[in-house]
Amino acid sequence: MGPGAASRLHPAVTQIAATVKVIESDNFDTVLFARMPIPFASRWPVHDTNDLRFAGRPGPEIVTSVSRLSTPFFSGFGARFRTRVILDPVLPWIALALTFSLPDSSGHIHSSDALPRSKATVFVFLAPQCPLSRAVIPELRDLHRRFSSRGIGFFTVNGHLPSGFPDLADPTHSIARQLEASITPQAVVVSGRGEILYTGRVDDRAESLTRTRPAPTRRDLRLALEQVLAGADPDPKRTRAVGCTIEFPAPASDSAPTYSRQIAPILHRHCVECHRPGQSGPFSLLRYQDAAARASTIARVASARLMPPWLPAPNADHPFAGRRALTGEEIRLLEQWAAGGAPRGDSALEPPPPPPPAQWPLGPPDAILRPTAPIPIAGAGPDQYLCFVVAAPLNGTRYVRAFDFRPGSSALHHALLFLDSTQAARRRDAEHAGAGYPCFGTPGFLPSASLGGWTPGNTALAYPAGAAVRFRSGADLVMQIHIHPDGAMPSSTAMPEIALYFQDEPPARRMMDVALGSRRIDIAPGESGYIVRDHFTIPVALEVTGIIPHAHFLAQTMRGWATLPDGSRVELIDIPQWNFNWQQQYRYAEPFVLPAETRIEMEFVYDNSAANPQNPFSPPQRVQWGPDSTDEMAGLHVQVMPLDDEDAEELARYLWGRLMRERWGSLER
Repeated sequence: MGPGAASRLHPAVTQIAATVKVIESDNFDTVLFARMPIPFASRWPVHDTNDLRFAGRPGPEIVTSVSRLSTPFFSGFGARFRTRVILDPVLPWIALALTFSLPDSSGHIHSSDALPRSKATVFVFLAPQCPLSRAVIPELRDLHRRFSSRGIGFFTVNGHLPSGFPDLADPTHSIARQLEASITPQAVVVSGRGEILYTGRVDDRAESLTRTRPAPTRRDLRLALEQVLAGADPDPKRTRAVGCTIEFPAPASDSAPTYSRQIAPILHRHCVECHRPGQSGPFSLLRYQDAAARASTIARVASARLMPPWLPAPNADHPFAGRRALTGEEIRLLEQWAAGGAPRGDSALEPPPPPPPAQWPLGPPDAILRPTAPIPIAGAGPDQYLCFVVAAPLNGTRYVRAFDFRPGSSALHHALLFLDSTQAARRRDAEHAGAGYPCFGTPGFLPSASLGGWTPGNTALAYPAGAAVRFRSGADLVMQIHIHPDGAMPSSTAMPEIALYFQDEPPARRMMDVALGSRRIDIAPGESGYIVRDHFTIPVALEVTGIIPHAHFLAQTMRGWATLPDGSRVELIDIPQWNFNWQQQYRYAEPFVLPAETRIEMEFVYDNSAANPQNPFSPPQRVQWGPDSTDEMAGLHVQVMPLDDEDAEELARYLWGRLMRERWGSLER
């Protein structure tokens, strides 16, 4: 039977056509090979028609009772009938592999009976609180606009998201089971006979729940639909879907850990800081019901160490403060809990959830700075990297001992705060129409100082004792923010707030930045092991307080270390898999001293091959240093405090000389 033949049959036998596969026969024009259970065939209603057309060949036939097909073979009455219908109840189903009758969000019932009316039907499995499900909504809307008028049907399943086409309510996951879907978002394309034509991702933007390309380089579902309409089989037929796990009920186990005793303390300790109402997490994990509904996803992302988000490997020399990482035992408990059916245990033993964070954990701020107008947040579209100038009406120079940041929207992914005494940011802002100005990577000027940064889950930042940032009168605060549109929500606005805490006395110690890196980046397409190295020998003893690594999408691994004058080595940071979306400033739990003549070194490795899922180009292209998202950077900023002011001046002279050599000379690659 040719493509679409089922849709040309008489309506009375549409269901029959949906269950059959036509093959050629020496004795008959066509053979209809129906694969269905005998009980199903025996219950088939009686149909009468005098004009059936199979595979485009006219062949009159009268079917007085389809229940007669319960015999192994059925032929027409006499030579004038040239169609044989064979029912084989033993062979596995190939046709009509999908059966359902489910309501959509408006209560309208949709059933598999309608599948033959379309050339193909797309089922997209979604979960409303899975961030990757929300992110594909703009692409799904576009696909529906492109293909629905060309004979392609569209459904989402359990999505509860504004896709623009019917969303089937399937609480038992019957469709997911039949189509072997296990991830949200996952797309499955079926033929009019219910055969799976394509299953997998919508596009290749996401490599994991936490690693995404700036834009997709391959739109797999779109390509599959074009191939189906061209009469070809999709190639590839299957791709790897990336996202949240569909939570099929697991068999209960009496030996599994329980939420009340083992799991709730883990979630309270590591997760609910972000995953609670009003915070940056896409869903709450405060209650048992919230966690149990996502038990498999929680176990999977914990096992892969995707969550909690934390990039550096453990640092035995100098651990970082606020390390967000699960122990091996905690991961094992989460896996066993999910596999055992996510039992609750005795609810009376559940620990109370942590209280909501205080509005300002450090107490009432001395000043709160805000943008002059709310920041527009697009409901969909690419990520944005924008800088906003925030006027600071301060009386004289103030000394900032701590700051806090409130994003005002869950769409804000991270923020960096700079001070500008030159009004360069104001000039850039005036040259750009609209709110703020684009500033991927750098703020577009040389800052006079930096307050630090914010990422989801970070707490207020207090500087080391004796240190403070000079905020001079007339300087602007420049806020660089990364906006990650939800993809499924209407456009909105955000009003971030920066809380400043002052001290009266000037800082006794000076915070400085030892910056390693290179602008001489030139990565050929296909090169998978491009290395950037740099080093700097410090002229004075320094107390190290923190470190900030920075690169874009091609970076893979990052290492920083210090070689002491006696030849021993101190690990500063080791990131085995860089993720631009989760960059942040790292503070050491305890500051430590590096003696004079210590050599600070860095090594970053980049992958510009097609095998890098975060490569913004497909096929790969030449990538050089630059501020745009498709350019690259290499920077390792070691935050230090000289032991006295005289040392600070000497370090500043060395750093200035280094900067001039970088501009006019070359650094080691």
